[in-house]
Amino acid sequence: MAQAPIKPKLLIVDDNQRMLRSWQRSLSSEFDILLARSVQEARDAIKVNPDLALLDIRLDDDDAKNRDGVQLLKEFLAKSPHLPIVMISALHDIKVAVECMQLGAVDFVEKEVSNLELRQRLRNALKSSEDKRKVRLLEEYLAKKEPVTIIGESPPIRELKNQIQMVARDGQICVLIRGETGTGKELVAKAIHKSGKRAGKPFVAVSINALSEKLVESELFGHERFAFTDAKTRQIGWIEEAKDGVLFLDEIGDLPMDAQVKLLRFLQDHRFSRVGGRESISVDIQIVSATHQNLEKLIAEGKFREDLYYRIKGFQIEIPPLRHRKDDIPLLVSFILQKLKTDGRTKIMTASDDALSILSRYNWPGNVRELENILERAVIVAQSLGHSQIQAQDLPGDLNQEKPFLQHTVESDIAERFDLAKNVARVQLSCIEEALKAVGGRKTEAWKKLGLHDRYALHRLMKRLKQEHPRLFNEFPYLKKVYSNM
Repeated sequence: MAQAPIKPKLLIVDDNQRMLRSWQRSLSSEFDILLARSVQEARDAIKVNPDLALLDIRLDDDDAKNRDGVQLLKEFLAKSPHLPIVMISALHDIKVAVECMQLGAVDFVEKEVSNLELRQRLRNALKSSEDKRKVRLLEEYLAKKEPVTIIGESPPIRELKNQIQMVARDGQICVLIRGETGTGKELVAKAIHKSGKRAGKPFVAVSINALSEKLVESELFGHERFAFTDAKTRQIGWIEEAKDGVLFLDEIGDLPMDAQVKLLRFLQDHRFSRVGGRESISVDIQIVSATHQNLEKLIAEGKFREDLYYRIKGFQIEIPPLRHRKDDIPLLVSFILQKLKTDGRTKIMTASDDALSILSRYNWPGNVRELENILERAVIVAQSLGHSQIQAQDLPGDLNQEKPFLQHTVESDIAERFDLAKNVARVQLSCIEEALKAVGGRKTEAWKKLGLHDRYALHRLMKRLKQEHPRLFNEFPYLKKVYSNM
């Protein structure tokens, strides 16, 4: 029998027995309720470490000046600084509400609130506390100066970290990292290097699009003296520089065709010759490539070799864009501000809830790199205005104007909608996945359900679909698992 999930412990402090019973009835389905009617009972109850507290301002209805709840708020936060506390009162008193929020309460509600709204406010308080706990742990982690690479805890980032660990442990397979500009492809490459058996060995990063087309081969493979007019001395190339380590080839799609041929030969046996030389040199390295381009389209246009494509994508990693993992934004903000503080550029370490809300609504066409640029600007503005944290007014006003991104998205959606081949492939993959699920993943049975001539017809179909539409496979995790070795 499955074990029931553990409910968060909610301490409710109120001197009104009727209200306590009412709240207990309405909230017990979601919380493990602890009740206290007096200051002393509350002090005893806090010892069991509740996850959340609901405190009445006045614990003596006969005394109009009673503020025992405010005193308990101070005591609770002194002992448990990170305990989320929601204050509640029968009186509409703005001054007291402001005071409680300044002391550290996460919310203030009036007793007329409905049970449904109160439950939602308590949920929000608990979630806010959990988000702050994650940020706090991250700050502690950074304070220890331990190596931090991929920031985030969203499902796409957990999957990304898992893939990094897999290829890092192997240490040999070629890796192709794909993702939009600004998603952190070099960061992922460095994480592969740091996490694996090649940690401690060289990590060499090369931006292919920054190299002159005439000098790409020389830069990658090195050259001998007098190999060409300006070759006054022998030069060691990036591949030799990375010996026993990791070579990161960023924007591999920009590699000229001649260099593609030579790189393909190197990947076949890990041997090469310098430009102008005859000596065959053997080097053991792991090749990690990256691109934001559509390599399949470049292959169709004759600008990228298909055989090289299959060599470099031994294991493909897709980095999710920031708009698909907005839950990670508070952690990323904390991490970036910590970096700016370490560099001596700011003392500001936090952003207000309003500022975080704006950052979370924006769609980030420039991804994490754009977030870094926005925060660098925001701390300058915030410091000039004397703010202790980034406020909404410190952010650029156009963060709420998402037209450039939305236009891009609409255009992409239209192109996607009318891509007949891709949509047909999606339907085919969906049918194949359903057939495999129906027979427990047995390929020898699935082809019959699909009405194909034989099992080899299914294999040929899958091979073609995977070659022509590799990204579609991310939409079909079961299929991806069954055909992981293809």
